[in-house]
Amino acid sequence: MTSAALPAAPVAKIDMRYAWAVVGLLTLAQVVSYIDRFLPSLLIGPIKADLHLSDFQIGLILGPAFGFFYVFVGIPIGWLADRWSRRTILSVGVTFWSLMTAAGALARSFGALFGARLGVGLGEACLSPCAVSLISDYFPRAKRARAFSVYMAGTFIGAGTAFLVGGLFVQYLGTLPPFVLPGGGALKTWQTAFLVIGAPGLVLALLMLLIREPKRSEYSRGAVGAASLLGAAGYIAKRWRAFGALFLGSSFVTVTGAFSTWNVALFQRTWDWSVRDVGVAIGLLYFTAGPLGTVLSLVLSNRGIAKGRKDATLRTLLTGIAIAFPAYVLYPQMPSAPLSIFCLFFAFVGQAIATASGPASLALIAPGELRSQATAVYFLVISVAGQLLGPPPLGWMSDVLGNIRHAISIEAIVVGLPVLVLLSLGLRRYRDEVAALEDCIVGTVDQAPAHG
Repeated sequence: MTSAALPAAPVAKIDMRYAWAVVGLLTLAQVVSYIDRFLPSLLIGPIKADLHLSDFQIGLILGPAFGFFYVFVGIPIGWLADRWSRRTILSVGVTFWSLMTAAGALARSFGALFGARLGVGLGEACLSPCAVSLISDYFPRAKRARAFSVYMAGTFIGAGTAFLVGGLFVQYLGTLPPFVLPGGGALKTWQTAFLVIGAPGLVLALLMLLIREPKRSEYSRGAVGAASLLGAAGYIAKRWRAFGALFLGSSFVTVTGAFSTWNVALFQRTWDWSVRDVGVAIGLLYFTAGPLGTVLSLVLSNRGIAKGRKDATLRTLLTGIAIAFPAYVLYPQMPSAPLSIFCLFFAFVGQAIATASGPASLALIAPGELRSQATAVYFLVISVAGQLLGPPPLGWMSDVLGNIRHAISIEAIVVGLPVLVLLSLGLRRYRDEVAALEDCIVGTVDQAPAHG
């Protein structure tokens, strides 16, 4: 499989400083995506009041509205990324999600805001399939865990920025006169927030075009023909126990991660905290527990790899879940807000450990010619779990029980216990698949995208 090459270099000839610069840019994109993703959670109160919504409708906006296109478009985008310019796909995706974030400023109804969030999910679906593929091609297998840890740290930096800076920013916007949009009238504070937060992404979209496309690496004899969508699905289906263990563990991360979208409402209703206070507290947790967990993930993974463990990264993911699970069950039930924040610290550390381990684990069992598509399937599965089993059920249980605290704890128990058991049972299958792929790797796919 050959095609016209872009200005690119094989991994071996790429300056590692440049490779890390690419990781930095992709991490920045991850940060921006999570700021845009978590913005509505800071604005639940005014959005609910102005649009006259129930908690269940808010849950739909926080979850499925974003997740519908994010999860279902990811697979065709992954297919495209295995054949075409990943930098171009990234640039288009960042542009689109930024514009759709800003479009939230025009929402005057549940349907309009739901539609804008659909668009955000569509644009963000481009990021991870391209990023995982690029990082895998810039770094050899032994060094990918560190690069993936940095990239996945962007999820916590972005969420932390959304809460810490976003909470203060939303409060500041409330002190200003209403912004009048030409042709759109005066905007509410929450609408202005959508407009302002969406704009910086357009600059990031231009920076994506500066990335040089590396050659695609690690062509596998066992996956010949799998570069098609059906071939990729078949490859994963034949190895469903190994992929399934990884997908299941990472699904716990996305489901419990969705709890953060309800934390402003939880702390406001339970302990009468302001948006600013919640934003600062949760933001600081993301900025402290997130990096700590990411570093611990790298240390645990590298220690396991040094001991020759084929399942080192997946064991690290399991360790993170074991730390996060009890903390997520307990934090809503604490008698005071400070104790709840204390529990959340451990929940975030464990979640960060698991989050950083997911893509690193995937890269070890997905051959190069279908890695973008495998990444898309991975994020499809875990995002469906996170978006459908996260915000909407919590909103529904909150409406039924009249108590968001119990809803969060119940959800954590129902999801966490089965995942811990089944992931433990899946470690052996994962080890076998890592070894099998290592045995059949035949080299680099001399295939650059046909379009720049």
